[in-house]
Amino acid sequence: MRQADQPELPGIKPPMVTKKRGRPAIHADPSARQRAYMARNGIVPMTVQLPEALHAEFMTWLTSKGKKQSTVIAHLIRTQLLRKR
Repeated sequence: MRQADQPELPGIKPPMVTKKRGRPAIHADPSARQRAYMARNGIVPMTVQLPEALHAEFMTWLTSKGKKQSTVIAHLIRTQLLRKR
């Protein structure tokens, strides 16, 4: 492998620098893309701690119904906790 202080070898061309194909990237990395998505849609992450038995039962129920955690929790908060009484 060539060191930085060594000169170019005669008769060997360095590899061509090619441009990246396709549309130019808007975000620097996937985490920046996720931050932009969350800011654009007004999403705030929330961590919930549950007992193991309840979590296992909840995950079983989710897979049988084919729903996502976020939608179910948002629906429960909206209908059970924040409802008008």
